[in-house]
Amino acid sequence: MKTNKLAVCAGLAALLACAACGKGRAGAVSVSGRMTGGAEVAYAEHFNIERLGGGAKLLTDYDGRKCLLVPDGAEAPDAEADLTVRTPVKRAFFMSVTQAGLLDALGDDSLFDSVVAVTVPADDWVIEPVAEGLRSGRIQYIAQNSSGELNIEEAVELKPDIIFAGVMGPGGGDAFARFEEAGLPYVVVGEWLEDTNIAAFEWIKFIAAFYDREGEAEAVFTRRLERLDELTELAAKIPADERPVAAGGNVYSGVVYTQGGDSVAAGEWRKAGGRYFLPEGSGGGQLRLTMEEFFDRARNADILIYSSMIKYTPNKRALLEESPLFAEFSAFKNDRIYVLADGYYMNVGRIDEKFEETAAIFQPEMFTGGGLFFEKLPD
Repeated sequence: MKTNKLAVCAGLAALLACAACGKGRAGAVSVSGRMTGGAEVAYAEHFNIERLGGGAKLLTDYDGRKCLLVPDGAEAPDAEADLTVRTPVKRAFFMSVTQAGLLDALGDDSLFDSVVAVTVPADDWVIEPVAEGLRSGRIQYIAQNSSGELNIEEAVELKPDIIFAGVMGPGGGDAFARFEEAGLPYVVVGEWLEDTNIAAFEWIKFIAAFYDREGEAEAVFTRRLERLDELTELAAKIPADERPVAAGGNVYSGVVYTQGGDSVAAGEWRKAGGRYFLPEGSGGGQLRLTMEEFFDRARNADILIYSSMIKYTPNKRALLEESPLFAEFSAFKNDRIYVLADGYYMNVGRIDEKFEETAAIFQPEMFTGGGLFFEKLPD
């Protein structure tokens, strides 16, 4: 079974975090701890929030655009902005499941009453309010092609208060220009281009600002980071000789995509009680290896986390169709291969639970996992 191109890209983004992709991007802003009153932006480097009084806020998105948020019924303050949006928003178009996952992390299903469109069909959602909204027709599915382009006319008809757009890849760069030509209000969300998982999670404050829920966002963020600290401290006590070696990657068109030993993924796995299959000092960016090269470096790893969704790589037979060499991996023989669960992206706001699941793969006697992020690959 061949993994389709979109699934591969999604799997790679999940495993590799793509942190290096965000560095040096023109238009990106670098802000930390720059909120006057309310929740502070302490970790994320690619957005900012400034309070202007009277409940108004000035947000800076990933592309450096200014969005003025003004409560319904309030007078808009004098501020230079690229667009003005009334809050709380009542008609929102979420173009990424991770953005919806950040909204979900606020813990109030009624917030999804505002969602009028998404770019993923009903069967692919694990966030039930979105799946139900799509099934009932209240939420519209607007398909994107492989370049990230969508039907602008459908979006215009929905009259959204705001479009939460993601950073466009190759081929989708003109989407924002088309939004502007059509008069569609949008902000660019770049959580996946942050350098750490915590910084990515902090974008919950950005999403929450459109719903006047900054207080709830700060409480959720603080609570989950406190739990993450507890888990990290526990994993740090694991002796080096009790840490299994873990390899990760994904095969596409005969090439294995993985990351160097200085990557975000490698660092997270070490914190979670494992050892990365590539050493520190081997680079932090994306690596492209032949299957033979990957085999030489990863064949003796105790664990393989194959960064494909379970729906696209449902069993070991499907993995062997990618390459028969996988049968010779120690992880294959020892039945310790994991793939990404259907909810991997949509549960982005459960940062502590993701860490605990990862730790449970490496140290099953110390940690437990709920199956929200990973699944063991069946025969």
